[in-house]
Amino acid sequence: MNEKKKSKLYAVILVGIIVFAGFVLVINLPRQIVSGSGTYPIKNFGSYEELTSFLITGNQNVGRYGNGFFSGMLGENAVEFDLATSKANGAEEQGGTNVDYSKTNVQVEGVDEPDVVKTDGTYLYVVSNNKVIIVKAYPAEEAEIISEIEFNESSTILNIFIDGSRLVVFLQTYDYPILKNAFAAEDSKMVSWYSSPDTYVKIYELEDMSEPNLVKDIVAGGSFSGARLIGDYVYVITTQYSYSTDENDTIVPRLMINDEVIEVALSDIYYVDIPEKSSTFTNIVSINIHDDDEDVHQKIFLLGTTQTLYVSENNIYVSYSMWYYDYPSLEKILEDKLLPLLPVSARAQLDTVEGLDLEDYQKQTIAQWIIQGYVQSLSDDQKSEIVKDIAKDTEKTIIHRISIDNGQINYESQGTVTGYVKDQFSLSEYNDYLRVSTTLSGSTLSYYMGSVESQNNVYVLDMDLQLVGSLEGIAPGETIYATRFVGDVCYLVTFRQVDPFFVIDLSEPTDPQVLGQLKIPGYSTYLHPYDETHVIGIGRDGSKVKISLFDVSDMSYPTELSNYTIQNEDEKDWWWAESSALYEHKAFLFDREKNLLVIPAGTYYKQLAYVFDITLDDGINLKGTISHDVETENEEENNGEEMYYMYYDDGNSIQRTLYIENVLYTISKNMVKMNSLEDLDEINSVELV
Repeated sequence: MNEKKKSKLYAVILVGIIVFAGFVLVINLPRQIVSGSGTYPIKNFGSYEELTSFLITGNQNVGRYGNGFFSGMLGENAVEFDLATSKANGAEEQGGTNVDYSKTNVQVEGVDEPDVVKTDGTYLYVVSNNKVIIVKAYPAEEAEIISEIEFNESSTILNIFIDGSRLVVFLQTYDYPILKNAFAAEDSKMVSWYSSPDTYVKIYELEDMSEPNLVKDIVAGGSFSGARLIGDYVYVITTQYSYSTDENDTIVPRLMINDEVIEVALSDIYYVDIPEKSSTFTNIVSINIHDDDEDVHQKIFLLGTTQTLYVSENNIYVSYSMWYYDYPSLEKILEDKLLPLLPVSARAQLDTVEGLDLEDYQKQTIAQWIIQGYVQSLSDDQKSEIVKDIAKDTEKTIIHRISIDNGQINYESQGTVTGYVKDQFSLSEYNDYLRVSTTLSGSTLSYYMGSVESQNNVYVLDMDLQLVGSLEGIAPGETIYATRFVGDVCYLVTFRQVDPFFVIDLSEPTDPQVLGQLKIPGYSTYLHPYDETHVIGIGRDGSKVKISLFDVSDMSYPTELSNYTIQNEDEKDWWWAESSALYEHKAFLFDREKNLLVIPAGTYYKQLAYVFDITLDDGINLKGTISHDVETENEEENNGEEMYYMYYDDGNSIQRTLYIENVLYTISKNMVKMNSLEDLDEINSVELV
């Protein structure tokens, strides 16, 4: 029998049993709305051999059943499913003068996020063409390039921080494949190889702006997942898949400081022995960027692949979504709870299929008929209950909490919620609770259940990441497009055909409640608080970019106070309007005191700065646009021909905007331009290339 086809048949039978038995469970067992999956202790490895053994065992257990009933029924073959607000401005002393300037738009006040453009009110620090360019920006009339920091072509600059006189630059590089002699035979030509991503953290002293001085050079193993600056400390998170070529060889993230390799102590490698064993290292490094003598701290955790990173002032939350069946966990559920409830007739039918003298694909088809026959006899409500119960095991998000305090890093707790999170704004810590918004799609079961309605949820967890409150089944059939937690209120946008804007009360963490909702055309992908009772949303309405101002002063009856749409009017261009602010909150500039809202918008390959006046009395009004219209050599060659779309150059596309005093600065890869905030008249410009 073809083993591959046999595995497919067994997978079909297994899922069918789960589906049908799940229906029986819904009918016969008390329902529980528990999203947590228990608490597991944090552990250290006693030796590198123990670490390697854990990794090898974990990899072997993924998608494999052990010695229970299903091991006997399905044989020993692996069955694997591959299913896939802070205020933006600040004032600091510059040359003895208070300078008012905007800072990076971040999620949590006091927790800075790295970006491709930073300012300290006097200088701009711009990532452009794989260089960091330092521009004297204030006063605007005297703007000029002061210095440039260039890097090896094999390294790619990701983003930067600026804090006082210290500049932090993050780069990533991939080493050339390292060949490992995995075979002892001299005549063997086979070798194993891997590429090792590294994250570089370079810290510069800027006492002399014209000659930045590299004072600390750190290499942290793994791909860059994110970083935050809190006080004097930068926290860097990298992710690296563990390579275990044999029982004697495990490759863990390395740490190198100023060319000196720092050995990773076993006491700094942790794991949580939960059923979904992972072979991915999450590497957290903390660095005091102002004290060069303080030790660099590093701890490594065996967690799932970091997908969404949320950081408060005191905690790093690492989360990842599981979109496949976790067989070790399901084995216990099936054997202890579901299997005894399965009708004898159903078992007999499925056993008979396996004994038939037919081709594997024929057996698979018959098994599907049997399964679908049971499913089709159920009502929509029954199928919905099945999806909800089973999807809690097949579509879930694992969250780990790691505390941080003045550079110290400690693992604290882990928990689970049903569904998947969209982005970092789907999580928020407030008053010792973590609030999480998720979407449960049910897609893992749609083949057997037919059309499955998605649903959306909001969960509240304590600091042990155990569930204390939940609100499930929000907007059936829709998907979360934007979330913003502000104090004890959650603003939620879902979408299928219109934009339901939900206001959810979280003042009682154990009992979240929907207070009101508003349905309007389009949807928002990013929400930003205007003040305590108003929210700005940016999203889409068909082919247009849409900005909305919501009034939530009466939370039971939210209204859209004003809106503005941006469409692409260039006849020779694509009709679809775009804005980087739709998916990158750092491209969003807002200042309530200045009545200022600025976003990049235009086409996919070139965006202008759209400058708005925004007030509660007059709503959202376009003040004007600013472009970086500098023809490139390629544009001259194309000369407006219809083949323009084959050439992509975003050098003149505005990436970020900021203000210093009453001057608006727009930044692209090719240029910094300065315009008056009062009338948008151009003051000066500096070419970066």
